[in-house]
Amino acid sequence: MSLDALLEHSRRYGKDPAFVLLGGGNTSFKDGRVMYVKASGHALGTIKEDGFVRMDLDKLHEIWQKQYSDDDEIREEEVLKDMMACRLAGESARPSVEALLHALLPFTYVIHLHPAIVNGLTCAQNGEQMVHTLFSDALWVELVKPGFILANIVRTRLNAHQRETGKVYSLIFLQNHGIFVGGETLEEIQATYESLMRTIEARLVRKPDFSEVPVDETSVSPIKTVLQSMCNEEVLFSQTKEYERYLVDEQHFAKIASSFTPDHIVYAGFKPLWVEETRDVANGFREYERQNGVKPKIVCVQNLGVFSLGSKPLPLFRDTVAISTYAESFGGPRFMDDAMISFIRTWEVEKYRSQVAAT
Repeated sequence: MSLDALLEHSRRYGKDPAFVLLGGGNTSFKDGRVMYVKASGHALGTIKEDGFVRMDLDKLHEIWQKQYSDDDEIREEEVLKDMMACRLAGESARPSVEALLHALLPFTYVIHLHPAIVNGLTCAQNGEQMVHTLFSDALWVELVKPGFILANIVRTRLNAHQRETGKVYSLIFLQNHGIFVGGETLEEIQATYESLMRTIEARLVRKPDFSEVPVDETSVSPIKTVLQSMCNEEVLFSQTKEYERYLVDEQHFAKIASSFTPDHIVYAGFKPLWVEETRDVANGFREYERQNGVKPKIVCVQNLGVFSLGSKPLPLFRDTVAISTYAESFGGPRFMDDAMISFIRTWEVEKYRSQVAAT
């Protein structure tokens, strides 16, 4: 059964931090007029058969004949209701918000991942130019609202490209998000990922160095104690050679001071807290919470290191640093803009994903 093969490959990608972290990424398999797509909130690394939702492709395609509200919140509610109605009888899980995009790609398999080295391109100032230079037959999609809006833009461009060339894009780069790869076999997709990552790697000026740096525990322990008193999660600490580069001063920190992708917001917060070495961490923490209405998940202390409130934020912060470092090779980093960050923070889909991820 081809779903078994998809499960095997999904877990392999999901367990490899070079491709995806925590609950990010999604995969699909089409069997006739039925599509199996990852359910929202499930992690690829541990996914089982019940982590996929069976959906009626004909009903999914009918969604494009409908008219939806211009209001973001109302539209996404309407689309979600219709997507849920596309599930086959007996299905109870919620399909990935990107199910519509998976359905659009006329390939047996679609693998959507967020490799840091790829996002070094999609989150770079010159990302679009470099994608067109390195991958001549790939689709680039600028920063747009995820969900229905993104899928509709891809649909329009897929149709136009097919009319003009007779071909279908199998490689889609999404600015500040990740990449979709389609293929008739999983081996074909694997080869595509390996090839494109080698191509990007060959253009890198430098790679991040995450070698651990020893730090005097007498400097770390008091801050850990303070932060522990202000949250319910275990406080972790890390310092690496790459973190050192960005924690020298606020100018260097600015390159990792915001969100590159929706996953960073979901798991590591929309921005880390920066604390100058002469400033009180507790006061900075309270001020951050007062200004933003949430507690920081990552606290960066100048010339000391990175504190993570819980185990999940730290891998995504490390990913932020890796992306910023890779982006140096392509014109420097480019974060999501404030409007998009605000949209993601309040989007019901990501709130749902955050809740599932927290269980």
